Amino acid sequence: MCGRFTAQLSWAELITILRGFLDGPVREDAEASEPSASFNVKPTQPVTMLANDDGALMTSARWWFVPHWFKGDVSEWKQTTFNARIETASEKPTFRAAWAHDRCAIPATGYFEWAGPKTNRVPWHITVTSNTPALFFAGLASRLRDGTRTCTILTRPALSQIEHLHDRVPVILTGDQITPWIEGEIGTLEAQNTLGTGWDGRFRFHRVAPLKRGSNGPNVIEPVDS
Repeated sequence: MCGRFTAQLSWAELITILRGFLDGPVREDAEASEPSASFNVKPTQPVTMLANDDGALMTSARWWFVPHWFKGDVSEWKQTTFNARIETASEKPTFRAAWAHDRCAIPATGYFEWAGPKTNRVPWHITVTSNTPALFFAGLASRLRDGTRTCTILTRPALSQIEHLHDRVPVILTGDQITPWIEGEIGTLEAQNTLGTGWDGRFRFHRVAPLKRGSNGPNVIEPVDS
C-alpha cells in the first residue's frame, strides 16, 4: 500500500505553499540535499520531509523507516517499513518512539495504487481535489547514529470513494493538521479516528499504463482507457 508516489515540487514551491498552513516559518536543512523531482518515487529513495526541529524543517529522508535504535547499516534492516498502519504504529516497538517524538509530513502530488485480480493488477494514479498542487502524507521519521534520516508513510482503512481500488489508503493531512501533527499535538485516538478521513469524496483517480522500473516523466500519470 502506497509503494509509489509522485513528487514534482521544489522546496521553494513547497515552502511557499506551507506558509499558508503553518504557524511559523519553514527552515531548509543546510545539511540535506533536495531530492530530484520524480513521477515515480520508490521505497529506499530520498524524499522530501517536513519535520519538527525547534520549528518546521524542510529536509530529506530515506523512504524506508529504520528505528533510531538500530545499530546496523540501513541496508541491513529487513522489515518492510515504508508504510505503517495508523491503527498500531503507536504500540509497535519499531515505530512507537517516532510516534511520540518524530512525526513528519511527506509532500507529494499523488500516489499509485494497483487494483484488480492478483494475476492482472493494473495501476491507478490517485490525488485529491485541493486548492494547492501538493498533498501531505502523515508520516513517522527517525534519525540514526550516523545522521541518516528515514521515514514511513502512515496508512489507514480506505475511504468509501476509493475502497474499490484498495482496502488501504495513505493518511493525507489537511492544511490545518500539518502543524499539530508534526508537533505531536494530535493524540493517538484522535489520529486513528480522524486523520485522513476528510478527503472522502474529493479524490481524483484514473488508470495509467503499467509502470516499469525506470519509468519517469509526465507520461507516467497520463490516463489510459479502462
